[in-house]
Amino acid sequence: MKTETFTLELITPCFCAGADQAVAEVRAPSFRGKLRWWFRILGGSFDDEAWVFGSVAGENGQASALTVRVSPLADKKPWQPINFAGGSNTGYLLYFAKASGNGARWNPKGALPEGARFSIQVVWRREIPPACGELFDLALDSFLMLGSLGLRSTRGLGCFHCLERPFSEDALQKLLERIKKRAPGFLACLGREASRGPQLFEALGDQLRGLRKGYSAGSPSHSNPTPLGSSNPRQASAVYLRPVLINDGKKCRIVVFEAPAEKVLAPESRKRAPRLAKGLPPAMAAPNWHRKR
Repeated sequence: MKTETFTLELITPCFCAGADQAVAEVRAPSFRGKLRWWFRILGGSFDDEAWVFGSVAGENGQASALTVRVSPLADKKPWQPINFAGGSNTGYLLYFAKASGNGARWNPKGALPEGARFSIQVVWRREIPPACGELFDLALDSFLMLGSLGLRSTRGLGCFHCLERPFSEDALQKLLERIKKRAPGFLACLGREASRGPQLFEALGDQLRGLRKGYSAGSPSHSNPTPLGSSNPRQASAVYLRPVLINDGKKCRIVVFEAPAEKVLAPESRKRAPRLAKGLPPAMAAPNWHRKR
């Protein structure tokens, strides 16, 4: 069996859990799901997915050729819940994480903190067709550089860096060239820079405000679904805010990417895609009213 091992360290808190939503834990099914998402948006067909991830459909169901194992690497300090003003950019980013499950996650055990490390092992149980193997390798490389985990993973939470595959703009450009050969509708832009910690949350929040204005063109998102997602009709976001480490880990740069609309969006949400083809909308400051309270 072929085995690859990678060490991941969180850049932002990760709200991932099993049966108990108040206790965070990293689980192999979460990684499998994210790898499958990347595999699918890069052009993997149903049959391709069946070769790699297994299938129970039809008469030719088969077990997965892939096993994913996850292990924490060290004891971690408890996460410290973040205080924020309701109208601040940090609040704009984190409110739904705090409100999820009636606040069950907003406790020291509810998230894995920045700096927590774990290893992921990718184990092949049998050979798969070469074309599927090449596509999976691209999906894995994409996940290790641009992936994220858990609640609000599209908004910059649950992001990590891979010690064996450190980020650089050159590495990103080479990856994007490979991605666009398989998924021409995939778009990415480099956004704001910020120091790690509170400044990063503010930067993610104002980048998100700018994106929402740019995608919705002034119309409320709940009545005008966009690639950023909506609650009614229910639609996950095709747009991800993804902090990456720069300057030897002292600062972060926000990468914003948009997955191909036809792969992940319902028809009503595709109307304003792809927005990033016009460039990244400017970030927006938080309104002044929250500071007056």
